Amino acid sequence: MTAVNYIETITEVNVPETLGKVYLYPGQIFTASQPMMVTTILGSCVAVCLWDERSQIAGINHFLLPNNPIPGQSDARYGNTAIARLIDEMVSAGATKQRLVAKLVGGASILMGAAGPRFSIGDQNIAAAHQHLKQHGITITAEQTGGARGRKLLFHTGNGCAYSKEI
Repeated sequence: MTAVNYIETITEVNVPETLGKVYLYPGQIFTASQPMMVTTILGSCVAVCLWDERSQIAGINHFLLPNNPIPGQSDARYGNTAIARLIDEMVSAGATKQRLVAKLVGGASILMGAAGPRFSIGDQNIAAAHQHLKQHGITITAEQTGGARGRKLLFHTGNGCAYSKEI
């Protein structure tokens, strides 16, 4: 089954009872080679969903801040390390880096007035995701980012499809 190159906006998704379900907390990474439905809630955080159609391996992260301030520490709460770790875990599971495609969700500016003249944390997270995926040569095929409202994300690891709903 081929993943669509967009993120479907949903009001509700009926997840089959037979499909395993995982909730992804901030700072976590999840990879799978079997169909699962991964759910997370995003405000200013960003989730990167990766998919290798040929190997049928998928992965997702949920990071809170753009860059890890401690060099050499592999903390998945930060975009630069979360993306690198997700790619490494997927390649270790059998995916090929050159075939990975990405979908991005999140990065809302929840506290619009607090950002002032600088980018909000959400904007910084989106920029970090773009920068690090580009450094790894990974194409972004779909994106639902920014805005002023959080989102609920569902990611189907069996086909690489992503569904989101503003909350």
